[in-house]
Amino acid sequence: MGSWFSRRDFLPAGLKADQVELDGNRVRVHARSLDASAACPRCGTVSRHVHSKYWRRPADLPAHGREVELVLLVRRFRCRAVGCPTKIFSERFPPDVTRPHARRTSRLQELVRHIGIALGGRPAQALAGRLLLPVSKDTFLRSVRAKTEGAVADPRVVGIDDWAWRKGQRYGTLI
Repeated sequence: MGSWFSRRDFLPAGLKADQVELDGNRVRVHARSLDASAACPRCGTVSRHVHSKYWRRPADLPAHGREVELVLLVRRFRCRAVGCPTKIFSERFPPDVTRPHARRTSRLQELVRHIGIALGGRPAQALAGRLLLPVSKDTFLRSVRAKTEGAVADPRVVGIDDWAWRKGQRYGTLI
């Protein structure tokens, strides 16, 4: 028995696909948010007054041997709060879609991080080329570093090691 799929099965929750187009070896999915309003990131006031719109193009996981690019319609809203210094703000997508200013979707970023942890820089880049992931070796290392920097706990024990490079000449200390 076959199963029935619709366009929204391929998108994260909260997005609506307007158009899907095939351009050579790339699939473009034009999508927008389902919400009619957005909250100001500074004061939290909900606004429905759209100021303007622009497009974001984060890379997504490949599908069926083709690169996938989301073309997200991002609306800019006016903040109507009297004391708020933010006059115009962009709508925020849910964290499972993409982060602000990110060039990849969250699910692609998690895959990049896991491959970076498992393989490192150049081997990860070689595998990513075969998997159609548009990521460089430095990006793999940056994604691993960014995730681990916040997770490091304060040290409980400090160790010191001294050694000599040449007999009686220069000494090194490792803390």
